[in-house]
Amino acid sequence: MSGNKDLRINIQQERASTTADVIVEAAIRALEENSGDLDRISSKSLAQKSGFSVGSLYRYFTDKEHLFSKVWLFFISRLHQDLVSKVDAFPDDGSVRQLMMVILDHYFDSLSKRNPQRMIKIFRLCIRSLPDPENLAKPIDVLIEPLIRAQIRNQSGSMRVLDENELRIFLRGAQAMVRSDFLEQNPFFGTQSHRRLMLDSMVRLFQK
Repeated sequence: MSGNKDLRINIQQERASTTADVIVEAAIRALEENSGDLDRISSKSLAQKSGFSVGSLYRYFTDKEHLFSKVWLFFISRLHQDLVSKVDAFPDDGSVRQLMMVILDHYFDSLSKRNPQRMIKIFRLCIRSLPDPENLAKPIDVLIEPLIRAQIRNQSGSMRVLDENELRIFLRGAQAMVRSDFLEQNPFFGTQSHRRLMLDSMVRLFQK
């Protein structure tokens, strides 16, 4: 009986997570359509876009600001998660430099498609609303296991074997170096010089 109860709980949790994700996706679309102006987005319009009732919105989010505070975490978590399959598909005989290019191109290309002014507003809401903003860098940890697998598979002889702590520190440092220039709207962001500097830095960290 306990097994059936656990299964029901897991299904309910999955449904709740899916519903929240659909609502957040609707919030992202609403932001795009309203040039990032939160004041122009009503709870009713969000409900219509998500396909759920206004009551359902407030079942998962306490208010509109709470909802939009989750958009940044949703975006950044999905950004990291989308890279997992690319790391897992990386050829066993590929070089460290090639792997770092895959990783950095993923982040630079994805962020370059976003309006930094809109993302700044969402980022500030996230910082203000999160109960634990000190853990904001944690979503990138999803890449630790794929990189450990890549180290084990790699046959090029060029990759350092790093432990979980080393990978966590290196990944979070690289994340900060890319994200900071994006959010600060620094013209240096995404330029060939920026990409080359980041690539050379990552290669020095990961290469034997």
